[in-house]
Order: sequence, then C-alpha cells, then structure tokens
Amino acid sequence: MKVLIYTDNVSNNHLLYYALGRVLGKDSVFFVNSVELLQGALTADVDLFVMPGGASRYKSAKLDGEGSQIIKHYVENGGRYLGICAGAYMGCEQTHWAPGEQHEIVTANELAFFPGRAVGPVSQFGRGDNYNATQARVVKLNYQGKCVDSLYMGGCTFVPESHEGYEVVATFTDVPEQPAAIVRGEFGNGRWLLCSTHPEFDNEAISMLDFDVVGNQYSEFSAIRPQANLSLSLFEELLQQLIY
Repeated sequence: MKVLIYTDNVSNNHLLYYALGRVLGKDSVFFVNSVELLQGALTADVDLFVMPGGASRYKSAKLDGEGSQIIKHYVENGGRYLGICAGAYMGCEQTHWAPGEQHEIVTANELAFFPGRAVGPVSQFGRGDNYNATQARVVKLNYQGKCVDSLYMGGCTFVPESHEGYEVVATFTDVPEQPAAIVRGEFGNGRWLLCSTHPEFDNEAISMLDFDVVGNQYSEFSAIRPQANLSLSLFEELLQQLIY
C-alpha cells in the first residue's frame, strides 16, 4: 500500500497523516508537494492520492495546468483520488464559495471529476466571512441509513449539473432537503471520492487540538470536545470503498 497526501506547505494536515496511518499503516503514508508531483512522484504504484483540507486556492495556484493534468492522468489510468473539504471543492467542475457575500469566490476547477458545483459554506453551519473556512463544529450525516457524526469546517454541498457520472454516498441530515455531503464516481479506469466534512477527525484528534493556554487559537475544539462522538469508522469505510 502506498498513499500520498498532497501538501501545499500552507495547511497543516498531520492529523490526516496520523488517521491514514492508523487505518492503513504509517509505513504506507507519505507527503508529496507540488515540486515532487511535477517531477513524477504520482506513479502507477500509488494506491491512493489524497487532496486534503485547507484552502483550495493555494493548492490550485501550484497545480493548475501541468499538475492537474498529472492528477487526472493518474486517476484515468486506474488511480484513486480522495478529496477532503478543499480537495472536494477542487474535484468539482466549479467552486462557489460565499456566493453573494464579500468573500465570494466563483471559479472553474481543472480536475472536474464531479459534474457540478461545490457550493459552500453550508449556511446552517457558518457564514463565509473569510476566504478560508468556518469555525469547526460537529454535524450529522445520513450514511447508508445511519446517522453519523462528522467534523465540519467550511465544506461544500454538491450541486449536480447532470444526473449521471456520480453517486451520493452521504447527505447532511440537518440541512433542508438533505443535500449531498459525500459523492463518488469513476474517471476512466480510476475512482474518485469527494467528502465535504473531515472524516479523519475522531475524538483523539479533537483532544490533540484542545489546549488550556492563554490566547488559545483553537478554542472551538475545546468547546467541541465534551460533545464529540467522532470515530474513524466512517473514514475507514470510505477508504475501503475507494481503494478496494
């Protein structure tokens, strides 16, 4: 097993590394940046390429053009793409962030696996009052008929322009009409899965972000911790569906 997590050297995705290591084995998980990707790191022996959370515009700034073509070629030839939050936005044909507000971003995306728009943030979970994210909170998903808790930090809903080319894996239970929260599909000989929330966060991850310090910049996680009911079960099931 060989898993590559993309790093834009801006967003901290070490919790994603630890979660993947716990599920798939730490010896199988590596970080890769844009320089390495452009130099040929995304080879056929890579079982999974993960585009993590953060802010998608930083990733796109390094990858648009040749980098995006490398990723699409990898998936088309049998690779697996997992997009989480920002990585999910990038996997849609268009991004609509904070539509009609001061920090609005409307842009086409080059990966374009999902035939439609990534629209966020979800207004019930926070306003788009910056270019990056919303405050972290636990939300509920309908996954295979079960109610599952997952961590939300500014993810999107998936608004299709076609009824073909994708499958809804999970929906937001607390949002009117229960829009799609996780979608998946095929591209050439490969597969992709886009997840609006952060399934790599479990109670252990929340506890690692719970600090009792002056000027705590992660206070929302301290508020989440007492009510958190997060596990890696959903993350593990999504990985199983995508890889095997």
